[in-house]
Amino acid sequence: MADFNGFQMVGVCRFSVLSTDFTTQRRGTPEEIAERIFQPAAMELRFKLFEALTWATLSAQTDPDFKLVILTSEEMPKRYLDRLRDVTASHPGTEVWAAPIDRHYKLLRMSFDRVAPDGSGHRLSFRIDDDDAVDLEMVQRAKSIARRLVDFQRDEVPSILCWNKGFYFDLNAEDESQLTDTFLRAPLAIGNTLIHRPGDGHNPYRYNHKNFAAHYNVYSDISLPGFIRSVHPGNTSTPQLEPRRGEMAEGRVTRQIKRHFGLDADALRAMRAV
Repeated sequence: MADFNGFQMVGVCRFSVLSTDFTTQRRGTPEEIAERIFQPAAMELRFKLFEALTWATLSAQTDPDFKLVILTSEEMPKRYLDRLRDVTASHPGTEVWAAPIDRHYKLLRMSFDRVAPDGSGHRLSFRIDDDDAVDLEMVQRAKSIARRLVDFQRDEVPSILCWNKGFYFDLNAEDESQLTDTFLRAPLAIGNTLIHRPGDGHNPYRYNHKNFAAHYNVYSDISLPGFIRSVHPGNTSTPQLEPRRGEMAEGRVTRQIKRHFGLDADALRAMRAV
């Protein structure tokens, strides 16, 4: 049997991070990006999505026993940094880390390292961005599945849990925003949870999420909707249209958004990308 005394669950959420690589080659220098992303209109959209999706679902988890590091930039204006800390103060396991500009992956590694191992046999490390949502049972379900998988896991090959059923949330500037159900062929980077040993050098940002199966044992769960992925002008990647999508009637979408995410689908549809 595995030698675990439970799991330490740690997540890292990126919120307007500035780095010397990653998006800089496509979108300008860190200074140019900072001028763009910290504009009032851009920050208002960022907070609107974070509060309506990411924080609304993380702060209401059925199992609140997890740590979360919100990685942002020390270049963020103080009024926004204070606002971010105020919004997330309700969860005692959450830290907002305003990091210096550095290499993107180095900052992510350092974010996970800010939470010291607690003596549990394995750590569950998850990732999420500031404009997406996970279902309300994500933490509870990840721990339950991990307890069943960990006895079959070789420590040198971690396993990753992926939630491949969910919703796309397309924000429009003028017309009604859309919620569309989808099943994924490859994992999105929303709530992916790595089962591994603390200090082994692994975390769920180490590889592109589309390539997880080339590096980890992969458990794909489509038993219930696990994510809401927002699509808006501030995205740094373009969502891939899936062959299985749009199978649910609008009324059923509305009910599932409420049941699994605790959110008002009509309120989301009324949001605008401005």
